Amino acid sequence: MARKHAWDHALDDAIKSISIQPSLTGHISKAIALCGKGLVWEAMVAFDIASVATNQDSTNIHFLHLIKAIALFNANQCKEAMLLIKELAAVYPNTNTLARRVVEAYLRVELGTKALGDACHHEAADHFTAAINSGAFSSKNIQFIYDDFVVIFGWDLPSLLFTTHQKRCQAFLSAGKTDEALEAHKCMMDAIDETAKARCLDWSNEFKEQCSALAAYDDRILGAEIPGQDQYGCDAEPNFFLGMQEVSETMQCISTYTSFIPAFSNFQATTSVTHWAPQ
Repeated sequence: MARKHAWDHALDDAIKSISIQPSLTGHISKAIALCGKGLVWEAMVAFDIASVATNQDSTNIHFLHLIKAIALFNANQCKEAMLLIKELAAVYPNTNTLARRVVEAYLRVELGTKALGDACHHEAADHFTAAINSGAFSSKNIQFIYDDFVVIFGWDLPSLLFTTHQKRCQAFLSAGKTDEALEAHKCMMDAIDETAKARCLDWSNEFKEQCSALAAYDDRILGAEIPGQDQYGCDAEPNFFLGMQEVSETMQCISTYTSFIPAFSNFQATTSVTHWAPQ
């Protein structure tokens, strides 16, 4: 029910399950459903109760906190979710490291997708880059290793690698960074398999054409005429900048002269009231 976002039914099922036999799964399901309904405080209480059922096993505690981070994120508590992921890395640096990286990468992609939709292209590119550099893609079979995330939240882990790279390419292109966009495209082609390359062939060709068109446009902008130069950047009027320097020097002299006049007038006024008397 939670996967379908039918939170009321999911909450009812979890409560019934707990009433029959309290379990870690039942309390987690209840907490997720409460988060889905926007009842974050009640959800945190449910997660605290769920921690009792972990039997103080570090792996179970770590997994519980990962679920908690995802639930918080889905309840629009994004900063709190990312902070929890960061704290987990500090407290449990060697516990289920790949799982934490997978969760961080997925949430980063979600943040990047939102930023891309809001036209915050540089921010989006940063999120996608962080996801790629997280180390989550070190295993090609993460969808099988962490099928719990697929079952509970409906995540599409098999296409996570492809989606992340593709969206990063688009973010750099939308930001007008053609060099970074082409480099991201090359990185993507190195990372995905031949099947994925064949599937995205049309997109890949169109993307490179867009990069070329944007680069050509930038070259035309850089090659536009400026005063004193022709379209090739050569001096069309050799004395242009010299003439501008002479004008500047002349204006400086005028400014100095005009500031001297009031000073001289004050000097005259001062000396005129002092009369010399012969001894």
